[in-house]
Amino acid sequence: MEENKHRIAIVNIEKCKPKRCKQECKKSCPVNKTEKICIDVMPTSTIVDISEILCVGCGLCVKKCPFQAIKIVNIPKNMEKLTTHRFGKNAFKLHRLPTPRPGQILGLVGINGIGKSTALLILGNKLKPNLGNYREPPEWEQVLKYFKGSELQNYLTKMLELTYRPAIKPQYVDSIPKNAKGKVGEYILKKDTLGLSEKLKFDLELNKLYERNID
Repeated sequence: MEENKHRIAIVNIEKCKPKRCKQECKKSCPVNKTEKICIDVMPTSTIVDISEILCVGCGLCVKKCPFQAIKIVNIPKNMEKLTTHRFGKNAFKLHRLPTPRPGQILGLVGINGIGKSTALLILGNKLKPNLGNYREPPEWEQVLKYFKGSELQNYLTKMLELTYRPAIKPQYVDSIPKNAKGKVGEYILKKDTLGLSEKLKFDLELNKLYERNID
């Protein structure tokens, strides 16, 4: 069964503190004990480096890490060909993408950290998928070729041609003042491409807020 598995080693950059631990992950790794370097970390390192190819999925590094900074996730090997995006080595990996369809509502439901926001950033033209190649990210032409023959190819093509203009609501409300300046009314008028601002002003009871500064 294990031969049919592939592993993703995820290291939390904020939690991993090699300078404050005894490198328990490295010392507990059975592969390292065979003089192969599966887990590479020194007291002077900024973060642990885990080889996903050599990892046997024993989970000892996960249990021994005092800061709970490591996760080892088993996935089927055939998922490797379905990688849509990866942020870097020992970082989050997204497989596949949800498919938006005209006239239909698409809902993404799930626990934190499974890729909902990453998928929406790609579909909203805020993040170009690298198909897992974070060292030499492919151009859009290669990305579209990867999705050739699927509904996603059509969606992404129309998105790039600006036939589709995705709009993403900010996930974190406190970040809005960092990206939007001026008065509420002025900003709404600036973004109004459909001529609906006057209607929405009353439907959403925004008339009392129009003269307020966004910050």
